[in-house]
Amino acid sequence: MVFVSPHAKVDVPNVDICSFVFGPNPYNTVYPHDRVLSVDGNTGQSMTYAQIKDVSSRLGAGWIENAGLKQGDVVAVFAPNQYNHTSLFLSLLSAKLVITPGNPAYTEGEFHHQISSSGAVALVTVPGLLPVLVKVCEKIGIPKSRIFLFGDQEVAGCRPFKSIISTSKAIEYPLKGINPIEDTAFLCYSSGTTGVAKGVMLTHQNFVSQVMIGGHFDEMGAGPDDIALGFLPYYHIFGLCSLILSPIYKMSVVVTMTAFDLELLCQLVEKHRITLAAIVPPIALLLAKHPIVTKYDMTSLRLLGCGAAPLNREQIASLSRRMPAVLTQGYGMTETTSGKINRLTLYSWEIGSVGTLFPNCECRIVDENMNDLGDDQDGELLFRGPIVMKGYLNNPKANEETFVDGGWMRTGDVGRFDSKSKDFFIVDRIKELIKYKGFQVAPAELEALLLTREDILDCCVVGKYDESQATELPVAFVVLDAASVASDEKAKEIHAYVAENVTNHKYLRGGIRFVAQIPKSPTGKILRREVKDIVKKEQEADKLKAKL
Repeated sequence: MVFVSPHAKVDVPNVDICSFVFGPNPYNTVYPHDRVLSVDGNTGQSMTYAQIKDVSSRLGAGWIENAGLKQGDVVAVFAPNQYNHTSLFLSLLSAKLVITPGNPAYTEGEFHHQISSSGAVALVTVPGLLPVLVKVCEKIGIPKSRIFLFGDQEVAGCRPFKSIISTSKAIEYPLKGINPIEDTAFLCYSSGTTGVAKGVMLTHQNFVSQVMIGGHFDEMGAGPDDIALGFLPYYHIFGLCSLILSPIYKMSVVVTMTAFDLELLCQLVEKHRITLAAIVPPIALLLAKHPIVTKYDMTSLRLLGCGAAPLNREQIASLSRRMPAVLTQGYGMTETTSGKINRLTLYSWEIGSVGTLFPNCECRIVDENMNDLGDDQDGELLFRGPIVMKGYLNNPKANEETFVDGGWMRTGDVGRFDSKSKDFFIVDRIKELIKYKGFQVAPAELEALLLTREDILDCCVVGKYDESQATELPVAFVVLDAASVASDEKAKEIHAYVAENVTNHKYLRGGIRFVAQIPKSPTGKILRREVKDIVKKEQEADKLKAKL
């Protein structure tokens, strides 16, 4: 059974990203090109549409003329959000280069993995990261002449990228010599929550399709009169699509935050009258519970788009009491160029509901033997459509495991289509499911239940293997609020609360651990692998004590 979108098909132009945003379109032919689109929330520096286009074209020529790069070369970009991120990315794409953006908080080993596996021949970063990145580049063979910086100063022999801007040439649009369907634009790396990060090849068509399809479908989404707050990382697919590419196409304003700070966020909302914000669940919880939020005028916010993990009814209601913004939730992944199912309105309370399928996209729900399932049945989600990645870079094994006959891409996510609401629901990830004596336990369900308690700020549930019973036991890692004290009595209280609300096989038989924080990626996904490693180390230590 193939599920199709209830929305009309969208015509997607067969063009590259730069020609798409800089060529005539319904927005840039109406709004003035001296319109400010990018603002630095810290310094107030800004760029207009015309300036972004000019810098993109002349810097694009500079990458070829003064840096010696050629079509198809990969350039790595590791930096916190910058207000001129958009012009940098578009300049690289104008030169027909491939961008591999990454997390500036990586360790040396993680930097090395992405730069080396992507085949990057040049790097753009910030001065603060030079000590570790110069070392990595020396090992890989990237010279300092190919390391460029945000900012105005040369540091440690590395030039600002603005210094190579061409004074005599400029790239002309539309670009020639690009195959939008085949040519990779961004080489993004998967989050690594279930293994070593893999290079995801996303084409020009993938991104143009995402902007067109997502923008057409999301009737409440960003328009030219909106002002968005950009604090989600621009290297991540969510930020890249919603805060870089969509706004430049739609001529809408983005106020950039270099690093997340709750009070600065509130100040910028009040100062700039922010109307839109892309958030993740941890930020939603802060906005709903932190007292500092009440000090500022947040009434300009009209829409909060939340991804990465589902919010439950209580969390949504708590947030709505604080501010008038409508909260929407969607489902997507790097491999599908961000979103593919959207939107949950404020009044749809079912946990896990993420809305309806994007136009131009198809979905299947299958069992473990790849047999198709129908309405109201839980199974793995498979997708097909123009936003699905080209594949994993130099990883035939992963591609063979991910793609099945007919061009369908496996997600590893368990979901269902509800015949009554006509919405899709996300149940959990296949690899995260806990099996207790043959019964499946979804961590997301238990986590959502735990977070209904006022004394629990955050939590994570994983499986702990019990050799004596030859089965996994659910164990909860819990972050308490400041007014609560971690104790055996508190653990018993929480255990009893769960037991009162779930069936027998979902009890927290593995116990409750009180921790200071839950390890998460910058986009808010729980890093379950790290939590499972903690459990494994505890078990190994217990075995050692038993031998002694």
